[in-house]
Amino acid sequence: VGDLPIHHGWMESVDGALWDKEMILLRLNHAVAKKKGAKMLGGRIANELGAHVAQVVGHTALLYRPGRPPVLDLSAMLADNE
Repeated sequence: VGDLPIHHGWMESVDGALWDKEMILLRLNHAVAKKKGAKMLGGRIANELGAHVAQVVGHTALLYRPGRPPVLDLSAMLADNE
């Protein structure tokens, strides 16, 4: 996974989606064979884009990066749940 090439154009599209939506799903089942690989590749992508891996389920990684200005108000979401 560490030596798997990631295309620059694809990374730019993921970067743009993170700026627009802050939270995106990456389905990595065509990129990695094992679920552990999805966690590693998701972490590598997140690291390069300054994002965080919020969750990995199977071959799908959920990435989060706050926008400028933030789109999601996580503190309000937490207050609503209390």
